[in-house]
Amino acid sequence: MNSSTKQTAPSRRVWARLGALSAAAGLVAATVWAGGGTFRDPSDTLAMGPGAAGQPAPPWTEAQAVGAARKSGKPVEVRAKGTSRQVTHANPDGSFTHESHAAPFRVMQRGEWVPVDTTMIRHSDGSVGPKAAETAMRFSGGGDMPLATISRAGRVMSLTWPTALPQPVLSGDSATYPNVLPDVDLVVHASATSYTHVLVVKTPQAAALPQIKTVSYGLKGTNLTFAVESGDRLVAKDTGSGGVVFASPAPKMWDAGDPVEATLADVEPTRSSPESARRAEIGVQVDGATLRLVPDAALLADKDVRFPLYIDPMTAPTSNSSWAMVDSGYPNEEYWRFDGDRDQRIGLCNRTDSGNTCNSSQIKRLLYTLPTPYQDNTIVVSSATFRVTMTHTYDGSARNASLYRMGAGISSATNWSNQPAWSKKQDTQDPTVSQGSCTSTNQNVTFTATGAAQEAAVNNWSTTTFGIRADDEGSKLSIKRFCDNAVLSVTYNRPPATPTNLTANPGGACKTGTPDNTWFVSSVPKLSAYLSDPETDAAEPLTATFTVTWTPSGGSLQTKTWTSGQKANKSTFDYNLADAATGVPNLPENVVVSWSVKASDGTASSASSVTCGFILDKTKPAGSDIDSPQFLASDAGDSTPSCVESGEWIDGAGRYGTFTFDSAAADVVSYKYGFDTNPSPTNVLTPTANGGPVSVAWAPMTEAPHFVTVIAVDAAGKESDTSVCNFNVAAGGQSVAQWNLADAPGSPQAVDERGANPATAGSGVTFGQPGPGGAAHPSVQLPGSNSTGYLATSSQGLLDTSRPFTVAAWVKADALTGYMSAVSQDGTGVPGFYLGYTPTSGKWLFGIPDMDVNAFRDWQVTSTEVVTAQTGWTHLAVVVDNVKDTMTMYVNGKASATAAVRSEWASHGNIQLGRRLAKTGHVWGWNGGISDVALFDRLVLPAEIDALAKPRLQRQVYWSLDSADVPDDNPGVFVSAETVVDGATPDETKDLTLYNGAWVMTPDPDDPFAERPLVGAGHMVLDGGDDYAASSKALVGQTGSFSVAARARLAAACGADQVVLSQPGAKTSRFQVKCVNIGGGQMRWQLTVAAADATATSTTVVVDDTHLPDPSNPLGQHLVVTYHAFTKDVQLYVDGELAASAQGSHGPVWDGPDNGVQVGRALLDGTTTTPTYGGYFSGVLDEVRVYSGVLDAATVIRLASTTAQSDL
Repeated sequence: MNSSTKQTAPSRRVWARLGALSAAAGLVAATVWAGGGTFRDPSDTLAMGPGAAGQPAPPWTEAQAVGAARKSGKPVEVRAKGTSRQVTHANPDGSFTHESHAAPFRVMQRGEWVPVDTTMIRHSDGSVGPKAAETAMRFSGGGDMPLATISRAGRVMSLTWPTALPQPVLSGDSATYPNVLPDVDLVVHASATSYTHVLVVKTPQAAALPQIKTVSYGLKGTNLTFAVESGDRLVAKDTGSGGVVFASPAPKMWDAGDPVEATLADVEPTRSSPESARRAEIGVQVDGATLRLVPDAALLADKDVRFPLYIDPMTAPTSNSSWAMVDSGYPNEEYWRFDGDRDQRIGLCNRTDSGNTCNSSQIKRLLYTLPTPYQDNTIVVSSATFRVTMTHTYDGSARNASLYRMGAGISSATNWSNQPAWSKKQDTQDPTVSQGSCTSTNQNVTFTATGAAQEAAVNNWSTTTFGIRADDEGSKLSIKRFCDNAVLSVTYNRPPATPTNLTANPGGACKTGTPDNTWFVSSVPKLSAYLSDPETDAAEPLTATFTVTWTPSGGSLQTKTWTSGQKANKSTFDYNLADAATGVPNLPENVVVSWSVKASDGTASSASSVTCGFILDKTKPAGSDIDSPQFLASDAGDSTPSCVESGEWIDGAGRYGTFTFDSAAADVVSYKYGFDTNPSPTNVLTPTANGGPVSVAWAPMTEAPHFVTVIAVDAAGKESDTSVCNFNVAAGGQSVAQWNLADAPGSPQAVDERGANPATAGSGVTFGQPGPGGAAHPSVQLPGSNSTGYLATSSQGLLDTSRPFTVAAWVKADALTGYMSAVSQDGTGVPGFYLGYTPTSGKWLFGIPDMDVNAFRDWQVTSTEVVTAQTGWTHLAVVVDNVKDTMTMYVNGKASATAAVRSEWASHGNIQLGRRLAKTGHVWGWNGGISDVALFDRLVLPAEIDALAKPRLQRQVYWSLDSADVPDDNPGVFVSAETVVDGATPDETKDLTLYNGAWVMTPDPDDPFAERPLVGAGHMVLDGGDDYAASSKALVGQTGSFSVAARARLAAACGADQVVLSQPGAKTSRFQVKCVNIGGGQMRWQLTVAAADATATSTTVVVDDTHLPDPSNPLGQHLVVTYHAFTKDVQLYVDGELAASAQGSHGPVWDGPDNGVQVGRALLDGTTTTPTYGGYFSGVLDEVRVYSGVLDAATVIRLASTTAQSDL
């Protein structure tokens, strides 16, 4: 770009010290946020600075908005899904309503949404412009100012009038410059996205002026080139990408037409041509810095012209939303975006008795394409409407117009001859009341569009095209005019999950299939089911509807339906069939009774559960009592088969509890039992005396609802009822000790995160070394010395090794020639356990001696994975289950191997990190790194181990791009400093350097017409030619997991790859997140990850087919890439939602150099003499962040906020 267009920067070095900012409550019109409520922070897993103080943040996620809506009784916006054209509200009943607008209805100003307001106002510098528009526009206040300046993503187009302009007269959205030539006014109209400038030629003398025969404007662009395309369309193309940024439909001219007809049609002639007007096309020429319009000479000289004449070019940016008109009288002409008119006709043109006033126009139809972003298989569309403003009807009588779902999309090439098929009629309306104008909120005609919205949701359509036409296209009486302000409003819900854990007491777990002896019950049972709605929080109420059917002997089918009262989400619902008021206590015996259940949240119901059955036989023996002090404490005082269930969530996942079964019958000889299933013949307990109780230990291994079942069997083999008890199990307790080993270099000991058990370091321990997540995830380095290279606790017996326990740690083995122990606990002469490495098989090793002091053997489990010099950091976890006599090793979060263990002695010694005990002393010194050691006195769940295997998250750098400075030692470049949390000092080695003309735009916040930054006070502008930014600081690492994030706005459609972020190796880029063109004018966001640093390497590619790149979105789109080094998982998030993911083919270590991040380009080939870079980004970038570790979904949602958040 030309350096003269750069934003100048302050002479001194500055950086942004921003406190944590809460999202602003910019809610629209009547939408109310219930302020004062408390909402849980969706990202409490990541806290790198002080949280927002004062008011709670407005609802950002769907779950937060639903909670606020229920509390307030009013719709609440889901801010994470809001744009200038789209808004989603959570409704008090738990449903959501999403609105897609063809044109912007609101704009972001100072972090708040405000309604679009195109009223012209004056700025202090004298210029005029719309009060609140999506596109940045500025018009002359008179004098030598440019007539019009429009900008998007750092691309600026200016038009100038050849002479000084008079001060404009402002009225609504218009600025009129009187007598710019004799008897010629110049009128500018502004919309939310564009403007028109119309020359009003009032007299024949004015029409004869040479300045009218060829109208010349000065034309200037920044990062733009201008061309005239087919059909005399002026386009302004991005110099970098070649895509169209601004475009004008073919300019046209018309006369005043029949004044009576114009009045009847409510047409303002400076905005659009009356049907009766004489019209002609205007020639367009671009010659250097001059735009020439050549009006039709014949129309200028026509003696029958009805003055004024109107000469109307229009300028507008491109957009994903679109609309068009087609005219059967001009079958091969296109009227894209109504040719700049705000409204257009449907129906047959009115040909009056005085003659043909329609020229060739005949039947007109209107087409609209709107986003339908419902690519979510969990939603159910309950209703949808298509709203639009009608500005005119022929005579006010009720005449039908119909809405259709079209068979294909539309483009600027759509005309009558190639219009898409009118596939499915949605609705018919006969409106009679007109509005006087088109605004973003005055839609007065509503069509039902539920069918089309449901199709869009089922088929994952990103956009859907609608059409409006008159039912009677043979009569002028059906004439109507509709605006370009269509809105598609879709109400949807995510229904509750299908009920689970279906049980009957007596009866046990759900019985299906062919009835057998297990179906019989001795009494009318209580039916139970667990209901949940994954999309709402635990406080949201649900109801259960039970349906029970049976056919009495010789009778007809009977049905009983009962709906429960409301209970909290994630609750067990009971239906007591024996209840005299609500149940069926007199069910017949010896017939099959079937039952099922549905869940409802008030607006949507789940799928019906599986159908269960039982058979009543009152001669069957009653069931047994079930007790458990750990999980069924509320039933302790009850000795009957009935179970008193509290419904509370009990801490205990991964912990064993005792369950006792006892029958009132004296002849019981055995009990069959089951957990989360019916009693099994393989699960049999025998009492010490007939009729006596039995007990069994069991540990729930999921945080979920569970149930236990039991059958008592007498000496004759006759079985009792199946008794059942339901209980809910919450997550298990935290670790008993945890050493992250992130202590400062030179520390004498490692801090226990639980506070009570520090580990003293030997003299050979080196703290502060890069860990599994690089420097941001520190570790200790041990030299392999038994006497100096270790850490040990003074406290003893942290783990009772005679009971279940879990050990976890990150380890890196640097020497593979001898045995090594990373973690152990001392016994007397042997360790209670040890976790390390064995050179015998070259694998990870865990062992437990069979006894203390004089052990005969060690029970061991080794990994299936072989350890090599290239293995690097590995997460190990071993779960020891002394009850089942098993131990399972997990490697990088995945189960690797299971082996037997039959040792139940308890060691009571110290914890040793880096060695283990032997009779001769401590041995097996660890040579390598250790980090994040955790000890648990329970079985750790697989999901928890997976979480432990994720490296800790830490922000490496955040470039807010709110400022850029010229360093004293290099005046040829700009530098953007790291943005830090209040009180911290930026690290100058993390500066982002801007090259080749890249610059940071920081507009005056008080200028109402300036282009606004994506977030905060500024953003970086790249020209797509050779501009880019880069950091020389290694931020990602060669072995660890990482995440990168940025907000991006394309200047135009990407005809070729445009890279947002990348990391170069020596020969190719390790990863690239970019916009790609997949053909047919279609764009996608894409992430590629190279398997190796080689030009011909394989790559993992993930593509987002849902969130299409949208240059028209003034807020840009937020992109996040996460890379899990140990599972090889890569994920791409767009605007806070997971867009695509895959498992990569790369190895555990990046074999290229750990170079800094490239912003706005990527290394394509590093093998050439001069490395080849490409994919230069054309547009603006903002809010660039790099993390070590993997961002979680909740934090990604917060990062997608359009409010600056320096604490993330």
